[in-house]
Amino acid sequence: MYVIASCGVLAECSFGPTTSDLALRDLRRVAIPDIHLMGVPLYGEKPGVPLTPTTAYHLSSTEGYVVRRVVTRSFPDADGISFYPLRSGLADDGTVAVCGMVSTRSGEGAADDRLFRGDLVRQPEPGNQIFSVRQISGANASTIEVFGDCQKQGLA
Repeated sequence: MYVIASCGVLAECSFGPTTSDLALRDLRRVAIPDIHLMGVPLYGEKPGVPLTPTTAYHLSSTEGYVVRRVVTRSFPDADGISFYPLRSGLADDGTVAVCGMVSTRSGEGAADDRLFRGDLVRQPEPGNQIFSVRQISGANASTIEVFGDCQKQGLA
């Protein structure tokens, strides 16, 4: 009796389509929504700091060196620092937005990967670029916050 009843219940259930709609979409175009928990933003939405998309920009070797040098100074206790490829874009005001990931090693050999975001102000004379680190995950921002801001600028 129980077997017949169980078969009847299972016959009513549907397993739905065999493929996911998410797997068919272009994941590069999927945007992270602004999520709020009781009116508190979980990332992004800093008052007075509007982030706008940038246009593609390739850092020169000198500009890349300036970015790496300034970010390295943010980790004075690290024994080893290595950078993943940097992503950059030109903003409407002429500054270059830069996003990237840095891997640091502590004295004990533990690895720590962190995202960072900053602005590079180009100067007329070569070699006088000024880079300002705006966010480093785990220091003054969460990882999702840095990623979300980089994504808003088209650099994620």
